[in-house]
Amino acid sequence: MDLNNRRKKLLVSFLSVIMSFSVLSACAGNNSGNEEPSKEPNPTEASQTPEATDGGAEQGVFPLAEKVTLKMVTCKHPNNGPFEEMDFFKQYEEKTNVQIEWTDIEFAQCEEQRNLILASGELPDAFYGTLALTGNDVINYGGQGMLVPLEQYITKETMPNLTALIEQNPKYKAMLTAPDGHIYSLPSIRELMLWLSPDMMYLNKEWLDKLGLAVPTTTDELRTVLEAFKTKDPNGNGKNDEIPFSFLWDFANYNVMGIGSLFGTFGRADSANHIFVEDGKVVFSAKEPEYKEAIQYYHSYFKDGLFDKESLAQDRNQLVGKGSGTEQRLGGFFSWNAFSVVGVDNDPKYVVVPALKGPNGDQVWRKSLNNNQGVNPFAFSMTAANKHPELTMQWIDLSYATDTSIEAGWGPIGTTLEDKGGTLTLKEAPAGMTTDEYVFKTAPVEAPYAILENTYGTRLAMADKDKVKTDGIKENYLPYMTSETFPGVMFTAEESQKIKTLDTDINSYVNQTSAKWLLQGGVEGEWDKYLADLQKMKVDELINIYQTAYDRFKSAQQ
Repeated sequence: MDLNNRRKKLLVSFLSVIMSFSVLSACAGNNSGNEEPSKEPNPTEASQTPEATDGGAEQGVFPLAEKVTLKMVTCKHPNNGPFEEMDFFKQYEEKTNVQIEWTDIEFAQCEEQRNLILASGELPDAFYGTLALTGNDVINYGGQGMLVPLEQYITKETMPNLTALIEQNPKYKAMLTAPDGHIYSLPSIRELMLWLSPDMMYLNKEWLDKLGLAVPTTTDELRTVLEAFKTKDPNGNGKNDEIPFSFLWDFANYNVMGIGSLFGTFGRADSANHIFVEDGKVVFSAKEPEYKEAIQYYHSYFKDGLFDKESLAQDRNQLVGKGSGTEQRLGGFFSWNAFSVVGVDNDPKYVVVPALKGPNGDQVWRKSLNNNQGVNPFAFSMTAANKHPELTMQWIDLSYATDTSIEAGWGPIGTTLEDKGGTLTLKEAPAGMTTDEYVFKTAPVEAPYAILENTYGTRLAMADKDKVKTDGIKENYLPYMTSETFPGVMFTAEESQKIKTLDTDINSYVNQTSAKWLLQGGVEGEWDKYLADLQKMKVDELINIYQTAYDRFKSAQQ
């Protein structure tokens, strides 16, 4: 499995956790990183996001006097219906007089069918959507001349909407630039505070109140709370059946339902792949002293029965099983939101726990995205078979206008959305369908567009549950977040292959060894051997590959 496919596997698992926000799903797969925590919210995280664009291309070009037909291939999200039946594309055709002949592949067959199309030599005019091509596809087939370099079309004259976004945020251009210096794909951008912290820490507020305890603010206070959860029968059933705290340890779920941010109580948070950036230098967190301290400290939580020992092997269904039901057994956990684990009825019983201060005064929280940039660079690519390249670029540029972007992610105005005094609000779904199901049937969702922080909550109404999460992030985590993360970079084919080879063995060793230390102890006596083993497994070479890609990314912003 190549690096980008691995990210896509992680993405699918991530989507299952956050389907409550599925109309903005498919995060960019960016790696997480760590620098010194900023004590004040970075102004670029909200107030200085790019201004919404106005769709200038549409006014000058469309609708065409004569219809043009383009052939496009897409891989459908499992919830999508046929693309040709979507109201979004029907309205798009009415506005532009460009007809799309779709080959929409079922998600489960995407990799096989995509490879057959690419090998056949009978290319479509374009590949559409974030699931259509992997990063390796874009780099490999771009280098072979099958995909067209797009930078020549990203101009104010041809693509005013996307050009404006890139001019206001040069990092977008860097994220799109392949190692050979060309741009072979266009992005899907989601600049939302929601994504800054997919992992939020929750405790049972009913239990806290019953036991006369406050929400903890330090690790010492957390220990006191969990000890009370374990020994004082807070659910009142007379049984010793409470689980003070549980989480997930596997790679796919670690960044949402794992304890990586809790490691920040020792000065450096952790992530699934352990790759971070500090002062422009790539760091592998799992070989740093702070990681050792965190492992050593939280071993005592397992030893004393405060952390669920099954956390290190259970899957998401097992965790949800512990949180569900009318008789509560679960004291605390990490998740995107509380009801993902404990259900809607139990959701009000749980409260967000702020970034905790550790034994040495450290208070750091992992930042998932870099300045809110949830960018998937691989959302649209044009092939060398396309006979209307400039027109195609003008056509896709409409998707980066404010309202069209919203419609691509939430469905068309008049179908799933209604305009209430200048604010677009989701309408009720037809009987027998959820809102998410309705949106996925009427719009692509996994699409090229730009949803900006200054759009969600203004032009587009913010869902109550999303406002709760956004407020929770601002109040509890934002002041303590790392100031930068490892960005969404493009690796060469050689780099991806090398990362796959090194990363699989290294991370398997790290995670298995760390799990053993958490359960059984021993990190103090075995740490030096562990570091030596990582050197033998070429962890420095892995770091250097990430550093090279990061330096290339920084240079592309110039």
